[in-house]
Amino acid sequence: MALNYTYDLNLKAYPNELTPDVADDYTVRVNTQSTPLTQDDIARSVADRLGEEPSKVESIVQVFTEEVAAAVASGYCVSTDAFYAQPMASGVVMEEELSGAVDRDKVKVYASLRQGPAMKEALAKAKLNYFLQPAATGPYIAGMVSAYNSVGSDGVLTRVPMEGGQMAVVTGSGLKVVGTDPSVGVRLTSVSEPSTTFLIPASQISPNTPKKLQFVLPAGVTEGEWTVEVTTQFATGGHTTKTPRTFKLERPITIGSLPDSGGTESGGEDDGDHQLG
Repeated sequence: MALNYTYDLNLKAYPNELTPDVADDYTVRVNTQSTPLTQDDIARSVADRLGEEPSKVESIVQVFTEEVAAAVASGYCVSTDAFYAQPMASGVVMEEELSGAVDRDKVKVYASLRQGPAMKEALAKAKLNYFLQPAATGPYIAGMVSAYNSVGSDGVLTRVPMEGGQMAVVTGSGLKVVGTDPSVGVRLTSVSEPSTTFLIPASQISPNTPKKLQFVLPAGVTEGEWTVEVTTQFATGGHTTKTPRTFKLERPITIGSLPDSGGTESGGEDDGDHQLG
């Protein structure tokens, strides 16, 4: 069955924590659908619209995505109505290394994605609706990204993918990690292996402020999806709470390559560049 798109975007309104001297201003974020669409979901919807066999369209869509990926991996920029993809690289090497094989632990390659004209047109058609999101009683995590940027040949600034052993940044409000409870810190848990978890304590976080937590990702944090939780006894006014409070980022963050179904890092801007693998 073809998907029924309503062209409605609900915008969550949050009190703006960056302007404490202004009492009535808010920031907004899109309240996304609870279930993301997969490549097969889109293909089946297209098949229904065209009156074609779903398996045939799914095969065509799969070949299309493989073709785009192969083209980008071969140094081509790919321009479609939905997106523009450009191969990117980041890393620092010494002069004597330039005559040898590329060390993929030092040099990362990925794709920068920008929205295409069809995406811009569809978003311009969307009806926008506000609804108020009450201030969180505990920490609020806006997102987690790499601390490093890369500038492409077109001058566009892009976040590089996150990886173990490299610096990452968590942003939000009420995040300062303080307290004596052993649970206090930033906890990362593997989605595929929930028994694999890492706790970054306050002593390893700098800066450690209500708006920003910066730390080195443990080397054991491998590629894939991870949930992010911040636990703290921080309270406004320099006080601490008796019981630690925990806030979990709504969606998992991705270390290294993004999953085949696509997606972006949490905390990105809708009109900006997003990175793959």
